[in-house]
Amino acid sequence: MSDYYNQNYLPENSFKDKIKHFLKVVFFIFVVFFVISTAFSYKVIFSQDSVLKGIGEIPVIKQLKNWIGLQSKLNGEKDDRINFLLTGQGGAGHDGPYLTDTIILGSVRPTNGEVVLISIPRDFLVQIPGDGWYKINSINAFGETGPNKNGSELLAKTIENVFGVPIHYYLRVDFSAFEELINEVGGITICIDKTFSDNLYPTDDFLTKTVSFEKGCQKMDGATALVFARSRHGNNGEGSDFARAVRQQKIMVALKNKVFNWKTVFNPNLIYSIFNLTEKHIQTNIKKGEIPSFINLAGKIADSEVRHILLNDSPEGLLKASITEEGAYVLVPRAGDYSQLRELFNNVFEGQAGDGGARILLLNGTIIEGFGKRLGDLLSALNFRVLETKNAPTQDYKQTIIYKMNDEKNPETQKTLSTILKGEINTNPPPVISLTASSTNPDFVVVLGCEKEEECIEK
Repeated sequence: MSDYYNQNYLPENSFKDKIKHFLKVVFFIFVVFFVISTAFSYKVIFSQDSVLKGIGEIPVIKQLKNWIGLQSKLNGEKDDRINFLLTGQGGAGHDGPYLTDTIILGSVRPTNGEVVLISIPRDFLVQIPGDGWYKINSINAFGETGPNKNGSELLAKTIENVFGVPIHYYLRVDFSAFEELINEVGGITICIDKTFSDNLYPTDDFLTKTVSFEKGCQKMDGATALVFARSRHGNNGEGSDFARAVRQQKIMVALKNKVFNWKTVFNPNLIYSIFNLTEKHIQTNIKKGEIPSFINLAGKIADSEVRHILLNDSPEGLLKASITEEGAYVLVPRAGDYSQLRELFNNVFEGQAGDGGARILLLNGTIIEGFGKRLGDLLSALNFRVLETKNAPTQDYKQTIIYKMNDEKNPETQKTLSTILKGEINTNPPPVISLTASSTNPDFVVVLGCEKEEECIEK
């Protein structure tokens, strides 16, 4: 009897459940449009934020959204920090279709809309959990050919291991999706910082051609934006992976502004086209029920609140160039481990507090060789301006001390330095410190101290 019930009656019940869910969705949509039409019929004038946010906060709408499963907190929202991974691959028909030469680790604070985007270079050497060491742009390919057929998931786990944080969401697009999405929203406006040409831009038939861009703001369609994002051999300082990362982040911000514009949100045909596009060319773990929450979150983000960081091998960078035993060029952590990268990501919002560009004189008050240089690199990556790093008058400091030399500076910046460096705040620098700082005129003097050398080496 039970087998007969399972085989014959369960499908019918399942079908009825689907009908009920469909009717609930239709009813919800009807109520939403009723509220919208009523509001506008009384000529209530709303801003972009108030339309999207106000409708969602109406009690009956909130209850209905919860009833049909649309109301949900995003992962990481309760901790006021949502971490996400954005990647781009060539896709079918391109050389190295699963190589992700665009890798951006991002984080957003839902309460105030602050966003940080960290571009990770493709040559960064990482270890796949439980496996060997590879360039990070190849991890996606390993995942796509693995048992789960999910390159984004494997790459997210690998980056979690590097930075020591959870990646709540990932989204990967291929070149076709990139072009189509930009075309669907009517193009994007990009302001180009300097004129450049690239004589080695790859074509679809595996040859090369010359492309060029003029300084200034221009509207780009999908094909033009893709060339702008992919170019790797430009002149005038645009021939590095790091210059390309800057251009890619410009596109990300411009595209965000178009996709989450209220004209897009209230265009059902456009939304349908974007959803149809995601099924073909996009890999993500974002659930459809979470999309309204993402739209609401995007409305809080202003361009001025988006901060860009490039991991690189410059003298101030946290990476350095290296050659593997097989002769391959790679980038590895300058510190010899992931400690600085983890410090960067964990404190990245703290580095924006108050005046993030504060002028700092860094004095090594310990006998640990290179300790000042290492922490100086970290502060530079966090957007502080390290004027000079040198030894303190004595090397017997047991604790880091932060001296404020400029009364006009935001006190929050001093607190931020104290949090990052675990230092003691002091507003009365002794004469020897004032004398040492006289030639550079810093806003803060940081004297690094350490009680246990082995702990500071690991820091």
